[in-house]
Amino acid sequence: MSQPPDRRQVYEPTLGPDKDVAQYLTENSPTCGWQNPEGDKYWQDRRERSDAATEEAVQLFYEMTKQIAEEIQARTNALTPGDLGVHPFRALDLCMAPGGFTWGTLKYNPDATAFGITLPAENGGYKNCLTLPAERVNFIDITMLARECGTDTIPETHPDHALFIAERPFVDERFQLIFCGGAVLRGHERADHRREFERTRLTTSQLVLAMQRIIPGGTMVVLLRKPEACDVVHLLHQFSSCADIQLFKPHKKHAIRSTFYLVAKNVQPEAESAKTALQEWKESWARATFGGDAGTGEHDVDMDAEVVKELLEEFGPKLIGLATPLWEIQAGALEGQVSNKQRKDGPKKRHYWPKKRG
Repeated sequence: MSQPPDRRQVYEPTLGPDKDVAQYLTENSPTCGWQNPEGDKYWQDRRERSDAATEEAVQLFYEMTKQIAEEIQARTNALTPGDLGVHPFRALDLCMAPGGFTWGTLKYNPDATAFGITLPAENGGYKNCLTLPAERVNFIDITMLARECGTDTIPETHPDHALFIAERPFVDERFQLIFCGGAVLRGHERADHRREFERTRLTTSQLVLAMQRIIPGGTMVVLLRKPEACDVVHLLHQFSSCADIQLFKPHKKHAIRSTFYLVAKNVQPEAESAKTALQEWKESWARATFGGDAGTGEHDVDMDAEVVKELLEEFGPKLIGLATPLWEIQAGALEGQVSNKQRKDGPKKRHYWPKKRG
């Protein structure tokens, strides 16, 4: 039976708080690369073509994530946080499969102990190409960790009541390095009511678990989309108040896409700003899971215009400094793609007809 169409959360910079951010960037950003909508179109086209995770596709994806791990280490040293006084070195890879980031962690930290959480392949997750001891990998849907996200009682009327998980994986462990690299998979078997809110649920569930497992001074690497979207600007601002942050876009693998990685070093989970962010993420997960008239999810309320204005006044200049290199990479890649297409198509052929004789 074919999958129902995926209802995407469409980023629309002409509506709500995104409009305020777009106006600010238009007036203050030195590059307009962020305005090009082709990055999203390219991303969606790629996803349309990758519904079926064949064995070959999974292996290619594994090799790609290994290359990204090497590039992120070369440019940010994210995979080697240093001696934080906790031994042995422990790393946690959320949405681990196919395993490229864990591979990179073990390459640069041979004595590290790696753990992972990943969606089971039988539920639409990727095959795990890196073998770890069974007790170190939990094959579960991370978005269903209700107690981890602050919810102890599940409404009996919820259609997924039996699927929520009370377990808190690795609750007694603390980690120097945590990857939050999950993206919504089209092949993931889930009810229709989850589709509209799944991206929010996936992002917040990873952030909640990671912030409750990271040791002070540790590093978190988070996959995000569109540094100019208001909710992402807010998230970056939250991290900047409790960590040292930088943004990273792989030159080869993510150049055209709107995706990027937040690298948050020296994370301080006990800071008041981190605790406030953690509580906000839990509430966002609960709204996306139990909110709305049907009790199966609703979107977060848009930020008030005055709040967005204050956010941009405080964080806008830093945002531009952090994100401009990403926008330049994407703009250049998109221009190159257009040029390559034009060269491939070539000039239109002109037809010359022989003159009539006589």
